[in-house]
Amino acid sequence: MSIKPILSICIPTYNRKKKLRYLLNSIDLFNRIEVVIIDDGSTDGIKNFLKTQKYPFVFKFYRTNVNRGRSSALADSIKFSTGTYIIIMDSDDYFLPGAINLIISTLKKHKTIKSFVFGIKTMKNRSLQKQLPPDLETNLLKLRADFKVKGDFKEVVRADILKKCIYKKSYKFRRTPTSLMWFNVSNLCKCITVNIPIIFKAYEKTGMSSSIAKLKYENAEPMRDIYYKYSQSKLYDSIFFRVRSKILFYRYSYLSKKKFNFKLYELIYILIGYSIYIIDSINYKFVKKFF
Repeated sequence: MSIKPILSICIPTYNRKKKLRYLLNSIDLFNRIEVVIIDDGSTDGIKNFLKTQKYPFVFKFYRTNVNRGRSSALADSIKFSTGTYIIIMDSDDYFLPGAINLIISTLKKHKTIKSFVFGIKTMKNRSLQKQLPPDLETNLLKLRADFKVKGDFKEVVRADILKKCIYKKSYKFRRTPTSLMWFNVSNLCKCITVNIPIIFKAYEKTGMSSSIAKLKYENAEPMRDIYYKYSQSKLYDSIFFRVRSKILFYRYSYLSKKKFNFKLYELIYILIGYSIYIIDSINYKFVKKFF
């Protein structure tokens, strides 16, 4: 009888063979660790490369014949995982030494907690920097809205919770914001923050971060959905965050060509959202024409 993994490391990937090898080699704790890789139609020989490797952890590999986009690959990696907790890793990131041991010890220390947020290291302006959350017990949305915590962090969430929180339109769009899942998690449980970095996060020039504006434009409906949820939520108090969310909801409503109920008292938000939509459209057409 197999023992259930404590932690599933879910990795959607596309044409990142060299980076993926570095990530897998950074896993330095093997007992009750599961790795789930979804190869989203890569053409760089990831499958053949992995066949030649022997890893000491439980390993699952699935490949699609076509490149569908990160959204569906991420959803599949979560669905196919069997661990008690899940951490999502981009294939160009890697674990810092001792990080997985820290994660496991934190999970064991706080057995009643279902969601955790850890810090990261990254390179900005040619200098190594830490992005660390303050020590809090809160929810993932309030962490951003009221405590004004910005930037990328690394979430670890109970699998039974996260599987309920997969965005229902994940397979419809190439790119959907991961924050849609974190919003759903916020509605189901609180989180504990740990101000210690556990991964190094790279921002590759060929990665999604480099073309994020274009991806948001072309996949506007999920952006509309997240800002609608933000604008209606009672999980936080920030007036600024709520106003910003309403403006962005209207912005992405225009971009996605989705109708909305006109509210006269929100006219100013609608007008600002429409103005940003016009700028988005001009920028997108300019970039598409010349690049």
